[in-house]
Amino acid sequence: MVYSPEMVALLQQLRSRIFAEFGTRIRLADPELLTAVGEFGRKSRDPFTRKTVIEIMKLGGLPFDIAYSTKPSFSGSEKDPGQVEIMYRGTKVFRDKGRGVAAEDVHTGAPSEQRQSRQMYRGQVVYK
Repeated sequence: MVYSPEMVALLQQLRSRIFAEFGTRIRLADPELLTAVGEFGRKSRDPFTRKTVIEIMKLGGLPFDIAYSTKPSFSGSEKDPGQVEIMYRGTKVFRDKGRGVAAEDVHTGAPSEQRQSRQMYRGQVVYK
């Protein structure tokens, strides 16, 4: 495909953004460049990248639609009624409302000196 000067300028802007976000390089000599850019546009979370991909597809005369989804697709995001949602390093984590006390200790009635508190340290559960 022969690219117009506007398309080349937009593709040059996208090259660094796609490499930074996905770690792959796009090349203008690639015959499947527009389909690859379209897939990266659908997967991208950057609004500038999404808008630029839409403009490139319009200039190329290709029908294109970006289905934007902000909800995570994994099933581990359901919250139980006995849990509290906190943010840990940019990820939602659900913890029991026991404020660090293990839930099994509360239900078994263990003496307070034998209870261990449970804390998170660098993504790992630590008992103290």
